Amino acid sequence: MSTVLVLGVGPLPVDSGKKIHAPGIRVWHLAQYLVKHHHNVVLGIIEFGDFRDNETAEIRSRQESLGDRLSVCRLKYHSVRTPEALATLHAHCRFDCVVSTTDIMNSVAASIPVHIPLWLDYLGDPLSERQLQAATYNNDSSLLELWQVMAHALLQGDRFSVASTPQKYALIGQLGLVGRLNQFTAGHDLITVLPNCSRIMREQNLRIQRPLKGTIVPASSFILLWAGGYNTWTDPETLFRGLELVFQQNPSVYFVSVGGEIPGHDNVTFHRFRGLCENSLYANHFQFIGWVPPHEVPSFYAQADAAINVDAACYEAEIGTRTRIIDWISYEIPVVTTALCEPTLLLQKEQLIFPFEPGDPKSLAEAVLWVASHREEARQRAVRARAFLDQLYDEEVVFAPLDEWVRAPAFAP
Repeated sequence: MSTVLVLGVGPLPVDSGKKIHAPGIRVWHLAQYLVKHHHNVVLGIIEFGDFRDNETAEIRSRQESLGDRLSVCRLKYHSVRTPEALATLHAHCRFDCVVSTTDIMNSVAASIPVHIPLWLDYLGDPLSERQLQAATYNNDSSLLELWQVMAHALLQGDRFSVASTPQKYALIGQLGLVGRLNQFTAGHDLITVLPNCSRIMREQNLRIQRPLKGTIVPASSFILLWAGGYNTWTDPETLFRGLELVFQQNPSVYFVSVGGEIPGHDNVTFHRFRGLCENSLYANHFQFIGWVPPHEVPSFYAQADAAINVDAACYEAEIGTRTRIIDWISYEIPVVTTALCEPTLLLQKEQLIFPFEPGDPKSLAEAVLWVASHREEARQRAVRARAFLDQLYDEEVVFAPLDEWVRAPAFAP
Protein backbone atom coordinates (compact mmCIF):
# COMPACT_ATOMS: atom_id res chain seq x y z
CA MET A 1 0.00 0.00 0.00
CA SER A 2 1.33 3.43 -0.99
CA THR A 3 0.43 7.04 -0.33
CA VAL A 4 -0.14 8.65 -3.72
CA LEU A 5 -0.54 12.21 -4.93
CA VAL A 6 -2.86 12.15 -7.96
CA LEU A 7 -2.90 15.34 -10.04
CA GLY A 8 -5.35 16.48 -12.68
CA VAL A 9 -7.89 18.97 -13.96
CA GLY A 10 -11.42 19.19 -12.58
CA PRO A 11 -14.27 19.50 -12.10
CA LEU A 12 -14.67 15.98 -10.75
CA PRO A 13 -17.77 13.88 -11.45
CA VAL A 14 -18.72 14.26 -7.76
CA ASP A 15 -18.69 18.06 -7.95
CA SER A 16 -22.38 18.95 -8.03
CA GLY A 17 -23.78 21.48 -10.45
CA LYS A 18 -20.76 21.64 -12.76
CA LYS A 19 -20.21 20.47 -16.33
CA ILE A 20 -17.86 17.55 -16.66
CA HIS A 21 -15.02 17.13 -19.16
CA ALA A 22 -12.87 14.13 -20.09
CA PRO A 23 -9.89 15.24 -17.90
CA GLY A 24 -12.09 15.27 -14.79
CA ILE A 25 -13.41 11.79 -15.53
CA ARG A 26 -9.88 10.53 -16.16
CA VAL A 27 -8.30 11.82 -12.95
CA TRP A 28 -11.28 10.58 -10.92
CA HIS A 29 -10.97 7.15 -12.55
CA LEU A 30 -7.26 6.93 -11.68
CA ALA A 31 -7.92 8.00 -8.10
CA GLN A 32 -10.85 5.62 -7.62
CA TYR A 33 -8.88 2.71 -9.05
CA LEU A 34 -5.97 3.31 -6.67
CA VAL A 35 -8.27 3.67 -3.65
CA LYS A 36 -10.01 0.42 -4.59
CA HIS A 37 -6.59 -1.24 -4.52
CA HIS A 38 -5.99 -0.01 -0.98
CA HIS A 39 -3.71 2.94 -1.64
CA ASN A 40 -4.09 6.25 0.18
CA VAL A 41 -4.83 8.98 -2.36
CA VAL A 42 -4.67 12.76 -2.18
CA LEU A 43 -6.05 14.50 -5.26
CA GLY A 44 -4.53 17.81 -6.34
CA ILE A 45 -6.96 19.52 -8.72
CA ILE A 46 -7.04 22.74 -10.70
CA GLU A 47 -10.20 23.77 -12.55
CA PHE A 48 -10.67 23.48 -16.30
CA GLY A 49 -9.59 26.72 -17.97
CA ASP A 50 -7.34 27.79 -15.06
CA PHE A 51 -4.21 27.46 -17.17
CA ARG A 52 -2.50 30.82 -16.64
CA ASP A 53 -0.52 32.02 -13.62
CA ASN A 54 -3.06 33.00 -10.98
CA GLU A 55 -1.62 35.60 -8.62
CA THR A 56 -4.01 34.50 -5.85
CA ALA A 57 -2.48 30.99 -5.83
CA GLU A 58 -1.13 30.02 -2.41
CA ILE A 59 1.68 27.69 -1.40
CA ARG A 60 -0.49 26.04 1.23
CA SER A 61 -3.67 24.09 0.48
CA ARG A 62 -6.50 22.65 2.53
CA GLN A 63 -7.45 18.97 2.27
CA GLU A 64 -11.11 18.02 1.91
CA SER A 65 -12.15 14.42 2.60
CA LEU A 66 -13.96 12.56 -0.18
CA GLY A 67 -14.21 9.26 1.67
CA ASP A 68 -12.02 6.53 3.13
CA ARG A 69 -8.38 6.92 2.02
CA LEU A 70 -9.32 9.73 -0.41
CA SER A 71 -9.06 13.49 -0.05
CA VAL A 72 -8.75 16.45 -2.40
CA CYS A 73 -6.82 19.73 -2.42
CA ARG A 74 -8.30 22.31 -4.78
CA LEU A 75 -5.56 24.48 -6.17
CA LYS A 76 -5.29 27.64 -8.22
CA TYR A 77 -2.73 27.27 -10.97
CA HIS A 78 0.60 29.04 -10.85
CA SER A 79 3.69 27.67 -12.60
CA VAL A 80 5.87 28.29 -9.51
CA ARG A 81 3.53 28.40 -6.52
CA THR A 82 1.52 25.27 -7.39
CA PRO A 83 4.60 22.98 -7.37
CA GLU A 84 5.68 24.65 -4.12
CA ALA A 85 2.25 24.02 -2.60
CA LEU A 86 2.54 20.34 -3.54
CA ALA A 87 6.01 20.16 -1.98
CA THR A 88 4.49 21.55 1.24
CA LEU A 89 1.74 18.93 0.99
CA HIS A 90 4.37 16.23 0.52
CA ALA A 91 6.16 17.34 3.69
CA HIS A 92 2.89 16.63 5.53
CA CYS A 93 1.73 13.46 3.74
CA ARG A 94 5.06 11.86 2.63
CA PHE A 95 3.96 10.63 -0.79
CA ASP A 96 5.56 7.49 -2.20
CA CYS A 97 4.88 8.63 -5.75
CA VAL A 98 2.90 10.98 -7.98
CA VAL A 99 0.37 9.91 -10.62
CA SER A 100 -0.51 12.88 -12.80
CA THR A 101 -2.65 13.47 -15.88
CA THR A 102 -3.00 16.28 -18.49
CA ASP A 103 -0.16 18.24 -20.05
CA ILE A 104 -0.39 21.16 -17.63
CA MET A 105 -0.48 19.10 -14.43
CA ASN A 106 2.25 16.79 -15.71
CA SER A 107 4.43 19.87 -16.05
CA VAL A 108 3.48 20.86 -12.50
CA ALA A 109 4.41 17.36 -11.28
CA ALA A 110 7.77 17.64 -13.03
CA SER A 111 8.37 20.97 -11.25
CA ILE A 112 7.73 19.81 -7.67
CA PRO A 113 10.99 20.63 -5.83
CA VAL A 114 11.15 17.16 -4.27
CA HIS A 115 12.50 14.01 -5.94
CA ILE A 116 9.48 11.66 -6.11
CA PRO A 117 8.82 8.95 -8.75
CA LEU A 118 6.45 10.33 -11.42
CA TRP A 119 3.84 8.47 -13.47
CA LEU A 120 2.58 10.89 -16.14
CA ASP A 121 -0.64 10.16 -18.03
CA TYR A 122 -1.69 11.76 -21.33
CA LEU A 123 -5.32 11.09 -22.28
CA GLY A 124 -4.85 12.00 -25.92
CA ASP A 125 -1.92 13.69 -27.61
CA PRO A 126 -1.52 17.34 -26.55
CA LEU A 127 0.48 18.28 -29.64
CA SER A 128 -2.12 17.13 -32.18
CA GLU A 129 -4.86 18.62 -30.00
CA ARG A 130 -3.07 21.97 -30.01
CA GLN A 131 -2.66 21.75 -33.78
CA LEU A 132 -6.45 21.76 -34.12
CA GLN A 133 -6.87 24.56 -31.60
CA ALA A 134 -4.38 26.61 -33.61
CA ALA A 135 -6.37 25.92 -36.77
CA THR A 136 -9.65 26.83 -35.04
CA TYR A 137 -8.30 30.23 -34.02
CA ASN A 138 -6.02 30.74 -37.04
CA ASN A 139 -3.11 31.31 -34.65
CA ASP A 140 0.02 29.23 -34.00
CA SER A 141 1.32 31.34 -31.12
CA SER A 142 0.64 28.75 -28.41
CA LEU A 143 2.56 25.89 -30.06
CA LEU A 144 5.98 26.80 -28.63
CA GLU A 145 4.60 27.16 -25.11
CA LEU A 146 3.01 23.70 -25.29
CA TRP A 147 6.20 22.12 -26.57
CA GLN A 148 8.12 23.65 -23.66
CA VAL A 149 5.53 22.30 -21.20
CA MET A 150 5.61 18.86 -22.82
CA ALA A 151 9.41 18.66 -23.05
CA HIS A 152 9.80 19.59 -19.38
CA ALA A 153 7.50 16.74 -18.32
CA LEU A 154 8.91 14.19 -20.79
CA LEU A 155 12.40 14.82 -19.42
CA GLN A 156 11.29 14.22 -15.82
CA GLY A 157 8.71 11.40 -16.00
CA ASP A 158 9.60 7.90 -14.79
CA ARG A 159 6.61 6.09 -16.32
CA PHE A 160 4.03 7.26 -18.80
CA SER A 161 0.54 6.17 -19.82
CA VAL A 162 -1.57 6.96 -22.83
CA ALA A 163 -5.10 6.29 -24.09
CA SER A 164 -4.34 4.16 -27.17
CA THR A 165 -1.76 2.11 -29.01
CA PRO A 166 -1.29 4.80 -31.71
CA GLN A 167 -0.66 7.34 -28.96
CA LYS A 168 2.01 5.07 -27.45
CA TYR A 169 3.92 5.20 -30.72
CA ALA A 170 3.51 8.99 -30.90
CA LEU A 171 4.86 9.35 -27.37
CA ILE A 172 7.82 7.08 -28.16
CA GLY A 173 8.74 9.56 -30.89
CA GLN A 174 8.36 12.51 -28.52
CA LEU A 175 10.52 10.80 -25.88
CA GLY A 176 13.16 10.14 -28.51
CA LEU A 177 13.16 13.77 -29.56
CA VAL A 178 13.97 14.94 -26.01
CA GLY A 179 16.69 12.31 -25.58
CA ARG A 180 14.92 9.75 -23.39
CA LEU A 181 15.65 6.87 -25.79
CA ASN A 182 19.23 6.34 -24.67
CA GLN A 183 21.63 3.69 -23.38
CA PHE A 184 19.95 3.61 -19.96
CA THR A 185 16.37 3.12 -21.14
CA ALA A 186 17.18 0.62 -23.90
CA GLY A 187 14.91 -2.41 -23.43
CA HIS A 188 12.88 -0.63 -20.73
CA ASP A 189 9.20 -0.10 -21.54
CA LEU A 190 8.44 3.42 -20.34
CA ILE A 191 4.85 3.61 -21.66
CA THR A 192 1.66 1.76 -20.70
CA VAL A 193 -1.61 1.93 -22.61
CA LEU A 194 -4.45 2.69 -20.17
CA PRO A 195 -7.60 2.72 -22.33
CA ASN A 196 -10.29 5.23 -21.58
CA CYS A 197 -12.70 2.88 -19.82
CA SER A 198 -14.25 4.70 -16.87
CA ARG A 199 -17.66 3.34 -15.81
CA ILE A 200 -18.44 6.43 -13.74
CA MET A 201 -21.43 7.49 -15.86
CA ARG A 202 -22.88 3.98 -15.70
CA GLU A 203 -23.16 4.31 -11.93
CA GLN A 204 -25.62 7.20 -12.30
CA ASN A 205 -29.41 6.81 -11.98
CA LEU A 206 -31.18 6.42 -15.35
CA ARG A 207 -34.43 7.96 -14.06
CA ILE A 208 -35.91 10.41 -16.59
CA GLN A 209 -35.97 13.85 -14.97
CA ARG A 210 -36.68 16.01 -18.02
CA PRO A 211 -38.90 14.27 -20.60
CA LEU A 212 -38.09 15.11 -24.21
CA LYS A 213 -40.65 13.18 -26.25
CA GLY A 214 -44.04 14.83 -26.15
CA THR A 215 -42.50 18.10 -24.92
CA ILE A 216 -39.70 19.58 -27.05
CA VAL A 217 -39.97 16.88 -29.75
CA PRO A 218 -43.00 14.86 -30.91
CA ALA A 219 -43.90 11.76 -28.91
CA SER A 220 -43.22 9.50 -31.89
CA SER A 221 -39.85 11.01 -32.79
CA PHE A 222 -36.48 9.28 -33.09
CA ILE A 223 -33.98 11.11 -30.86
CA LEU A 224 -30.41 11.37 -32.13
CA LEU A 225 -28.34 12.60 -29.17
CA TRP A 226 -25.23 14.73 -29.02
CA ALA A 227 -23.72 14.83 -25.53
CA GLY A 228 -20.64 16.86 -24.59
CA GLY A 229 -18.57 19.72 -25.89
CA TYR A 230 -18.13 20.72 -29.51
CA ASN A 231 -14.37 20.41 -29.53
CA THR A 232 -11.79 21.51 -32.07
CA TRP A 233 -11.83 18.09 -33.74
CA THR A 234 -15.58 18.24 -34.39
CA ASP A 235 -16.67 18.73 -38.02
CA PRO A 236 -19.72 21.03 -37.68
CA GLU A 237 -20.36 21.40 -41.41
CA THR A 238 -20.52 17.65 -42.05
CA LEU A 239 -22.74 17.19 -39.01
CA PHE A 240 -25.14 19.92 -40.13
CA ARG A 241 -25.35 18.95 -43.80
CA GLY A 242 -25.69 15.27 -42.99
CA LEU A 243 -28.54 15.95 -40.58
CA GLU A 244 -30.36 18.10 -43.12
CA LEU A 245 -30.30 15.12 -45.50
CA VAL A 246 -31.68 12.93 -42.70
CA PHE A 247 -34.55 15.30 -41.93
CA GLN A 248 -35.48 15.54 -45.60
CA GLN A 249 -35.88 11.77 -45.84
CA ASN A 250 -37.15 10.94 -42.35
CA PRO A 251 -38.91 13.84 -40.56
CA SER A 252 -39.38 11.71 -37.43
CA VAL A 253 -35.66 12.14 -36.58
CA TYR A 254 -34.77 14.97 -34.19
CA PHE A 255 -31.29 16.04 -33.10
CA VAL A 256 -31.02 16.83 -29.37
CA SER A 257 -27.80 18.47 -28.19
CA VAL A 258 -26.71 18.31 -24.53
CA GLY A 259 -23.50 20.30 -24.06
CA GLY A 260 -22.07 23.19 -26.05
CA GLU A 261 -19.03 25.40 -26.26
CA ILE A 262 -15.95 24.70 -24.13
CA PRO A 263 -14.96 27.99 -22.44
CA GLY A 264 -11.23 28.46 -22.18
CA HIS A 265 -10.60 25.93 -24.94
CA ASP A 266 -12.97 26.18 -27.92
CA ASN A 267 -15.47 29.02 -28.08
CA VAL A 268 -15.84 28.77 -31.87
CA THR A 269 -16.95 25.34 -33.12
CA PHE A 270 -20.28 25.14 -31.30
CA HIS A 271 -21.36 28.58 -32.46
CA ARG A 272 -20.44 27.74 -36.06
CA PHE A 273 -22.70 24.70 -35.86
CA ARG A 274 -25.59 26.37 -34.07
CA GLY A 275 -25.52 29.29 -36.51
CA LEU A 276 -25.99 26.86 -39.40
CA CYS A 277 -28.86 25.12 -37.59
CA GLU A 278 -30.74 28.31 -36.73
CA ASN A 279 -30.75 29.36 -40.40
CA SER A 280 -31.91 25.97 -41.65
CA LEU A 281 -35.33 25.12 -43.07
CA TYR A 282 -35.27 22.34 -40.47
CA ALA A 283 -34.36 24.56 -37.52
CA ASN A 284 -37.06 23.01 -35.32
CA HIS A 285 -35.38 19.60 -35.74
CA PHE A 286 -32.29 20.88 -33.92
CA GLN A 287 -32.95 21.13 -30.17
CA PHE A 288 -30.26 22.61 -27.93
CA ILE A 289 -30.49 21.83 -24.21
CA GLY A 290 -27.09 23.26 -23.26
CA TRP A 291 -24.83 22.04 -20.49
CA VAL A 292 -26.49 20.16 -17.63
CA PRO A 293 -25.03 18.91 -14.31
CA PRO A 294 -23.38 15.47 -14.58
CA HIS A 295 -26.10 13.78 -12.52
CA GLU A 296 -28.72 14.83 -15.11
CA VAL A 297 -26.87 13.45 -18.14
CA PRO A 298 -28.10 9.84 -17.75
CA SER A 299 -31.68 11.13 -18.00
CA PHE A 300 -30.91 12.15 -21.58
CA TYR A 301 -29.09 8.90 -22.30
CA ALA A 302 -32.21 7.01 -21.22
CA GLN A 303 -34.26 8.80 -23.88
CA ALA A 304 -31.82 8.55 -26.79
CA ASP A 305 -32.59 6.22 -29.67
CA ALA A 306 -29.03 6.70 -30.94
CA ALA A 307 -26.06 9.00 -30.33
CA ILE A 308 -23.71 10.64 -32.80
CA ASN A 309 -20.05 11.70 -32.87
CA VAL A 310 -18.45 13.52 -35.82
CA ASP A 311 -14.67 13.82 -36.06
CA ALA A 312 -12.78 15.69 -38.74
CA ALA A 313 -10.04 13.67 -40.45
CA CYS A 314 -6.98 14.62 -38.39
CA TYR A 315 -4.07 13.20 -36.41
CA GLU A 316 -5.80 13.92 -33.10
CA ALA A 317 -8.72 11.64 -33.99
CA GLU A 318 -6.37 8.83 -35.01
CA ILE A 319 -4.17 9.11 -31.92
CA GLY A 320 -6.74 9.95 -29.25
CA THR A 321 -9.96 8.49 -27.91
CA ARG A 322 -13.56 9.52 -27.26
CA THR A 323 -14.87 9.42 -23.68
CA ARG A 324 -18.45 10.07 -24.77
CA ILE A 325 -18.56 6.97 -27.00
CA ILE A 326 -17.46 4.76 -24.11
CA ASP A 327 -20.20 6.34 -21.98
CA TRP A 328 -22.90 5.81 -24.63
CA ILE A 329 -21.98 2.17 -25.07
CA SER A 330 -22.08 1.73 -21.29
CA TYR A 331 -25.77 2.69 -21.56
CA GLU A 332 -26.32 0.44 -24.63
CA ILE A 333 -27.07 3.35 -26.95
CA PRO A 334 -26.50 2.70 -30.67
CA VAL A 335 -23.55 4.83 -31.78
CA VAL A 336 -23.25 6.54 -35.17
CA THR A 337 -19.70 7.85 -35.60
CA THR A 338 -16.66 8.38 -37.71
CA ALA A 339 -14.30 5.45 -37.06
CA LEU A 340 -10.88 7.03 -36.62
CA CYS A 341 -9.74 6.42 -33.02
CA GLU A 342 -8.68 2.99 -31.75
CA PRO A 343 -11.90 2.09 -29.84
CA THR A 344 -14.13 2.94 -32.81
CA LEU A 345 -11.93 0.98 -35.21
CA LEU A 346 -12.18 -2.07 -32.94
CA LEU A 347 -15.95 -1.66 -32.66
CA GLN A 348 -16.27 -1.18 -36.41
CA LYS A 349 -14.36 -4.41 -37.05
CA GLU A 350 -16.88 -6.25 -34.86
CA GLN A 351 -19.81 -4.47 -36.60
CA LEU A 352 -20.99 -3.03 -33.27
CA ILE A 353 -21.26 0.65 -34.25
CA PHE A 354 -22.63 2.46 -37.30
CA PRO A 355 -19.70 4.19 -38.99
CA PHE A 356 -19.62 6.81 -41.72
CA GLU A 357 -16.86 8.44 -43.72
CA PRO A 358 -15.22 11.63 -42.36
CA GLY A 359 -16.28 14.77 -44.20
CA ASP A 360 -19.10 12.96 -46.03
CA PRO A 361 -22.62 14.24 -45.17
CA LYS A 362 -24.25 11.63 -47.43
CA SER A 363 -22.45 8.79 -45.63
CA LEU A 364 -23.51 10.26 -42.27
CA ALA A 365 -27.14 10.48 -43.40
CA GLU A 366 -27.15 6.89 -44.65
CA ALA A 367 -25.86 5.62 -41.30
CA VAL A 368 -28.44 7.57 -39.27
CA LEU A 369 -31.31 6.60 -41.58
CA TRP A 370 -30.37 2.93 -41.35
CA VAL A 371 -30.39 3.02 -37.55
CA ALA A 372 -33.70 4.92 -37.47
CA SER A 373 -35.35 2.28 -39.65
CA HIS A 374 -33.78 -0.74 -37.85
CA ARG A 375 -34.21 0.29 -34.23
CA GLU A 376 -34.35 -3.16 -32.63
CA GLU A 377 -31.35 -4.50 -34.54
CA ALA A 378 -29.42 -1.34 -33.72
CA ARG A 379 -30.22 -1.71 -30.03
CA GLN A 380 -29.12 -5.35 -30.04
CA ARG A 381 -25.78 -4.33 -31.53
CA ALA A 382 -25.42 -1.76 -28.76
CA VAL A 383 -25.99 -4.47 -26.15
CA ARG A 384 -23.26 -6.58 -27.75
CA ALA A 385 -20.99 -3.53 -27.95
CA ARG A 386 -21.19 -3.06 -24.18
CA ALA A 387 -20.31 -6.72 -23.55
CA PHE A 388 -17.42 -6.45 -26.02
CA LEU A 389 -15.92 -3.36 -24.38
CA ASP A 390 -16.44 -4.71 -20.88
CA GLN A 391 -14.31 -7.71 -21.80
CA LEU A 392 -11.77 -5.80 -23.91
CA TYR A 393 -11.30 -3.07 -21.31
CA ASP A 394 -11.47 -5.14 -18.15
CA GLU A 395 -10.14 -2.63 -15.63
CA GLU A 396 -8.45 -5.28 -13.48
CA VAL A 397 -6.41 -6.36 -16.49
CA VAL A 398 -5.62 -3.14 -18.35
CA PHE A 399 -4.92 -1.03 -15.22
CA ALA A 400 -2.86 -3.70 -13.45
CA PRO A 401 0.49 -2.13 -14.53
CA LEU A 402 -0.47 1.09 -12.73
CA ASP A 403 -1.22 -0.73 -9.48
CA GLU A 404 1.98 -2.76 -9.80
CA TRP A 405 4.10 0.36 -10.26
CA VAL A 406 2.38 2.31 -7.45
CA ARG A 407 3.03 -0.57 -5.04
CA ALA A 408 6.75 -0.30 -5.76
CA PRO A 409 7.38 3.09 -7.42
CA ALA A 410 10.74 3.44 -9.06
CA PHE A 411 12.70 6.07 -10.90
CA ALA A 412 13.37 5.41 -14.57
CA PRO A 413 16.82 4.12 -15.49
